[in-house]
Amino acid sequence: MGPLSGKKIVEIAGIGPAPFAAMMLADMGAEVIRVSRPSGSMLSMAQNEKLDFGNRGKRCIALNLKDPHAADVVLRLVESADAIIEGYRPGVMEKLGLGPEVCLARNPRIVFGRMTGWGGTARWATPPATTSTTSRSPGRCTQSARRVRSPWCRST
Repeated sequence: MGPLSGKKIVEIAGIGPAPFAAMMLADMGAEVIRVSRPSGSMLSMAQNEKLDFGNRGKRCIALNLKDPHAADVVLRLVESADAIIEGYRPGVMEKLGLGPEVCLARNPRIVFGRMTGWGGTARWATPPATTSTTSRSPGRCTQSARRVRSPWCRST
């Protein structure tokens, strides 16, 4: 039981903040259904999904989302869900046939949560936000802080 008891969340598995956010929603009582890639994917924290702490409190289903039939299964889940969470780069869900417009057509009350590393429209929107790219960004911030005197990004 928790404040989100009775809410259903569909998580499209990936890396980054989306799985962690879905785990936190499950901790607060939401029913979270994680749509994972078929076994053998390196996107989980552990080789065995049962050992991945990020799956705590979630039910998991394995689907190859590049298969058009898999999109139909996800859309059936969306019909009865309160929210869907995904963390792919901009445009990926649309290519899979699972973009916001398609999901909203199936369930007009669904909340479509997108978590991207660099935003949806910025210059850096399309590259993946991997550790190697995000760890370099503070240096950019420090360089630009000198020019614009930003209070949010101070050089040390």
